Amino acid sequence: MKLLTLADFKATRWQVQDKAIGAIVNGMIATQEIVFAKYGITQDLEIVHFMAQISEECGRGTEMTESLDYTPAKLLKQWKTHFTSLQAQNYGRTKDHPANQKMIGELAYGGRMGNAPAPAEDGYNFRGRGLIQTTGRDGYTTLGKRVGLDLVKSPELVSDSTHALECAVAEFVHYPNMLKYCLDDNLLAVSALINVGHLVNDPNQINGYNERAAELKRWKRQYGI
Repeated sequence: MKLLTLADFKATRWQVQDKAIGAIVNGMIATQEIVFAKYGITQDLEIVHFMAQISEECGRGTEMTESLDYTPAKLLKQWKTHFTSLQAQNYGRTKDHPANQKMIGELAYGGRMGNAPAPAEDGYNFRGRGLIQTTGRDGYTTLGKRVGLDLVKSPELVSDSTHALECAVAEFVHYPNMLKYCLDDNLLAVSALINVGHLVNDPNQINGYNERAAELKRWKRQYGI
């Protein structure tokens, strides 16, 4: 198995010269050998599928914490049933005011995925974080048990450079047959599990499927697959 190098990240368009992204990348490189062994990743094809997915999910390290800086139109498109037109106008970013990201988080995620409804602030506190964008109180709770961290008390650890790789890998491999789908080179199955949470037959049901395919192509080229 070929371990990740700084050159691999550079070649696949991670902006490692950025201080924050560089810290994440260095943390991944430093922890990879222990993490991959712990969670049963032993093959190059498993690594390239994992890297393709997280590269799309976190924008190659640029979005380690989910941005909720949406315009009213984007809010209504992204969450059709969660915002009224008036709410979207009041809380979305317009020329007259910035986005109210806390309220957007509360309305988008509050009352589901284990989050208490507004005004509990769970929706905002447990928005997407990390290389694989863990979301929701239930998601943070379950992942915390897997990796031995109190991610409910300290959700920021999901995107911390020391823990980011283990959190992402632990979440990645918990899906049934995930590593088998990687070794089968089944991008549709891998992408569906990460983005939808279950298998689908139509790639149009997967957000960013074309980007995931492009990322996989880059990582395969880099790994000589």
